[in-house]
Amino acid sequence: MKKLVWSLLAVVLIVSFQVKPAEAAYLPEYDKYIEVSYDQARQIADSLGLKNVPLGDQTANLSFDVQEKLIAKIEKIIGKEIDHYYIWLTVDGEKVLGIDPPLPQA
Repeated sequence: MKKLVWSLLAVVLIVSFQVKPAEAAYLPEYDKYIEVSYDQARQIADSLGLKNVPLGDQTANLSFDVQEKLIAKIEKIIGKEIDHYYIWLTVDGEKVLGIDPPLPQA
């Protein structure tokens, strides 16, 4: 009986180390940074539903987090990873918005 228990325990341990969790599909190496004027960034932010939200690093993080959560929901529904990267809009070198275009699949 001890041999059976130890054998099952060994199998469980081996399998647990072999199974990898899903890897993030965010590919930061493809990120692009585009310098825009404040007025351009404001117009883009407004069109994304961020009207009257002050532009800055906090807005960039907010837009990133919202899109990451949306992608995670879509991936869960369809059961597939969606590879993606971000276009970071910057004003005077500061990230103000993260825009997530899909990465075309070959």
